[in-house]
Amino acid sequence: MRSLVVLARPLLAYGFVTGGVQALKSPAGLVGMSERVGVPQAGRVVPVTSATMIAAGTAMAVGVRPRTSALTLAGCLVGFTYTLHGFWRETEEKPRRAKRQAFVTNAGTLGGLLAVAAASSRD
Repeated sequence: MRSLVVLARPLLAYGFVTGGVQALKSPAGLVGMSERVGVPQAGRVVPVTSATMIAAGTAMAVGVRPRTSALTLAGCLVGFTYTLHGFWRETEEKPRRAKRQAFVTNAGTLGGLLAVAAASSRD
């Protein structure tokens, strides 16, 4: 079991770290999406969230405070999944379908993060 958790941590972290780096390099698209759905101060929220994803993802991948790192990433994931992938707010079928798929994918990732947190020793 322990070796599976050690393998799962970097696999789960990879998307958060690379996504965070990409959002810091080119924030305009994500800031624009965030502004359109009403995120206050999106120009500040996006870089802070991106940096948090990079830091927590890196820490989880290498096993530094994995429970805290996984729960931090879970918090980020819940926040942006609800905000950016709220398929129930879409009226057109194509964007609704795309957002529903992203929502379901993120729900599965959340399950993985919670499993890592549960399997990790107390930080």
